[in-house]
Amino acid sequence: MISDSVPWREELLKIATALERRAELKRWSTRTGFLVERDLMVGMFTIRRLIESAKTSSLLPRERVSFGMHPLTGRVPGIFDRWAYWEYYDMDSKRKTELTVRELVSLFIHSFVLEFYPESEHGPAMIWVVSERDRHKWLYSISPAQVGALLRRVGNEDVIHYEGPWNETLARLSQHDYVDAGLAEYAPYPFIENTTASREKLVAAFPSLLGARERS
Repeated sequence: MISDSVPWREELLKIATALERRAELKRWSTRTGFLVERDLMVGMFTIRRLIESAKTSSLLPRERVSFGMHPLTGRVPGIFDRWAYWEYYDMDSKRKTELTVRELVSLFIHSFVLEFYPESEHGPAMIWVVSERDRHKWLYSISPAQVGALLRRVGNEDVIHYEGPWNETLARLSQHDYVDAGLAEYAPYPFIENTTASREKLVAAFPSLLGARERS
């Protein structure tokens, strides 16, 4: 378990900055690729451990992130085919899907393919990823900016409301949840003012989290 989330959150912010910087590089090397892969894996493990240690909003695992989805076009790639993954999926597919943060983290941690390319004449910077479980169906794509935004959101998160028994069922809300629900504004990001929303407003804004507790 994670006892103090602050240094882990600070590390997420450093990873986000490094990822965004490398996405803009014009010169690329094997070392650069390793650093991106390392940072992505460390970042995703950190988010998972923060969630499992009840150091994040209860809603974070269910938040949704947009991905590109590229269907398999031939046989299922094997262990040595991952280095030419583009030969097995429709890389020009425009299909979109969404994964929860919990699914996203698992996708990266259990990745069969995990490749990162900076912006070039071939297109914008992109991360290509698929898990061992899903490689027989499709490949996912996501921009470094989207991943960086998630890392920054979790890195800057401040859980400001707790409710319920002090165990795994404890309901937790962050400043991001308040802003998303229209109960506060960033002043400036990631800080907020006026967190004194009434009990009625909290229940109305977060019925799936607090409504059942209110009715019990």
